[in-house]
Amino acid sequence: MNMWLPPTHRLASPLVASVAICLSACVRIEHPPASWGDLTPQTRNDNCASFSASYGNKGNSSDGAVGTLSTWLFPRSSTTRGIDKDLFGAQTVTLEFEGALLTVKTFGAMGAYHQWSFDKSKHEFACLNGVLRISQGGDKSGQNIAAVGTDAIDLYRTPGDLIVNRHGGSAGVALMIPIADYNSIWARFPVQATSATQTEPAH
Repeated sequence: MNMWLPPTHRLASPLVASVAICLSACVRIEHPPASWGDLTPQTRNDNCASFSASYGNKGNSSDGAVGTLSTWLFPRSSTTRGIDKDLFGAQTVTLEFEGALLTVKTFGAMGAYHQWSFDKSKHEFACLNGVLRISQGGDKSGQNIAAVGTDAIDLYRTPGDLIVNRHGGSAGVALMIPIADYNSIWARFPVQATSATQTEPAH
């Protein structure tokens, strides 16, 4: 679902030498370029109202790759089956707050529209000193794999961009072998003026 998913590296050997090699390969940590400016929140409080805006769905990661905001913010516990093309093809992504809910809305060509919400009362997101954090941890188990993750997405707002840092790790067992990884990747998405094309379908 995510165009910028980090490569999968696994801690798979009990030997100290192999572990030492893997520890250097199992970690991917990027840093935002200096050209992105100072990301320190101007207002360090628990109010995330400044994030309520529309953003371009296409953005750039710190290594220059191109990806989509909609796929970064889509709940990992949900399936994108049937809407993949809409998510990748969306033109804008809008964030809205109402009560305890953070709602993400995507708008694309030919009226393509999707939305989903995160619930603050369920600890799915939080405002931390001017940073909006969305939790994406939980079960990462699959075929022959039992694993849990601690992934989170931190959002920073600048006058012209939404800066996103996806970070976290996972640990578990695959085919009876311990596995672990950690990553931290960055991207930015431009602030967009609300367009008349951003029309929600009639209910």
